[in-house]
Amino acid sequence: MTAAGFKKLLYKSVGWCLVLMAGCITPYDGDVKEVPPGIVVQGFISNEEGPYTVRLTTAANYTYAGLNYAIENATVYITDNEGNRENLVHKGLGEYQTQTLRGQTGRTYQLHIEANGKRYQSRPETIRPVSKIDRVYDESYRIIDPNTRQDILGGWKVYIDTKDPAESGNYYRWSWKHYKQAVFCGSVNDRNGNPLYGLFCCNANCWDIVRCMGPNCINVANDALINGKNITRQEVAEVPVGCLDRYYIEIEQQALSRDAYVFWNTVKRMLQNTGGMFDVTPSAIPGNMTNVTNPDEDVFGYFGAIGVERVGYYVDRTGADRSECDMGMPYPPTGGIPPPCAPCAESLYRTAKRPGFWE
Repeated sequence: MTAAGFKKLLYKSVGWCLVLMAGCITPYDGDVKEVPPGIVVQGFISNEEGPYTVRLTTAANYTYAGLNYAIENATVYITDNEGNRENLVHKGLGEYQTQTLRGQTGRTYQLHIEANGKRYQSRPETIRPVSKIDRVYDESYRIIDPNTRQDILGGWKVYIDTKDPAESGNYYRWSWKHYKQAVFCGSVNDRNGNPLYGLFCCNANCWDIVRCMGPNCINVANDALINGKNITRQEVAEVPVGCLDRYYIEIEQQALSRDAYVFWNTVKRMLQNTGGMFDVTPSAIPGNMTNVTNPDEDVFGYFGAIGVERVGYYVDRTGADRSECDMGMPYPPTGGIPPPCAPCAESLYRTAKRPGFWE
């Protein structure tokens, strides 16, 4: 492969990997066009209650700054192995959502898309049974401060214990997200866009969501070496030093298909590579979407069927010997006419829905 070809493939592969991780939809029209565009599919169905969301975008021609465009007004539907079909509703910004569909363990599902005169579909996937999480626990760890050379608290590692089923061929992915009750849902800014003070949430029940992002947050494994055995001390999260409080996280254990495991493991390796001389050469990540109309077209992304086990857990930071508490935006000024409140707008990073294990 030539140096120019290597660079194009690297930009393309790493670029849409970042799109899959962040769910970004940012129109961009750069002057330099590096590679042909392609459709990117993000979505899954699980044994948990819906609605399920499928995001459709067109991968822009990647340069250092290019991202992607939302695909609007497509026909999107999901079928199962019993002949059922549900059409997804277009919510805007390339998002399509189910209405009444509830995934069932053991049933097989397939995604279908009709957009821009083309037809796409995923390979059928079955929702696999998922093991229970038997135990969650955390341990603090210490680091050497690079400035003072003193031994200080570095944070907490969170582990789980679970049991691998007796049959071979089980594949796992672990993820987590942090919920914190929101104080402000907006801000009053100065003429340069810098926040002067926060605006309280109109809804008292509002939570900010911090999601684990980046290659280190793609945590996958298979049972090749542990088939039928207990899985102990499986690290699933790392909690930072922050305020002296209880840090709430939701841990998710997923049962994947082999194809989904290969996909996420390849994405992780791709994002970890930096283009050094000993890195693995970039390649097309093996998703499960194809263009039925034109099988030669590149289709990126993955539509999965996953079994999910979810637990909530609090890391108690109240007794820590140090803190790095960010107080956030200043409170509104007192006296005079109270400032307006701001709505708790639903997004990937904020919700008015009470977390399932919140105390």
